[in-house]
Amino acid sequence: MMCAVVRYFGGVKLGAGGLIRAYGGAARLVLRESPTVVCVPQASVRLATGAANSGSVYSIAARYGGVTGDEAYNDRGELEVTITCDEEVGGELRQALVDATKGGVVFVES
Repeated sequence: MMCAVVRYFGGVKLGAGGLIRAYGGAARLVLRESPTVVCVPQASVRLATGAANSGSVYSIAARYGGVTGDEAYNDRGELEVTITCDEEVGGELRQALVDATKGGVVFVES
């Protein structure tokens, strides 16, 4: 976290102690009032699998809190989908997809 306080000289000399109190007070007020945003690293995986596995893919995505997008069926009738989830469960999600489809999933590099 970072906070920058800028003071334009207005004619009143505060001294070192006064500047510290003024800058600290301004920073404290801003940090108290500013919203907190938690950023969680995300991972995306693009995959292709047979249409028969589509139910398993969506079920596993939901189990790991994944969001699906860019769904399409290719010319071979395979489901192609992108799943975005928290980075910390990305490896588990991939393994669960392989297990549920009995190896019938291909991860596409993007």
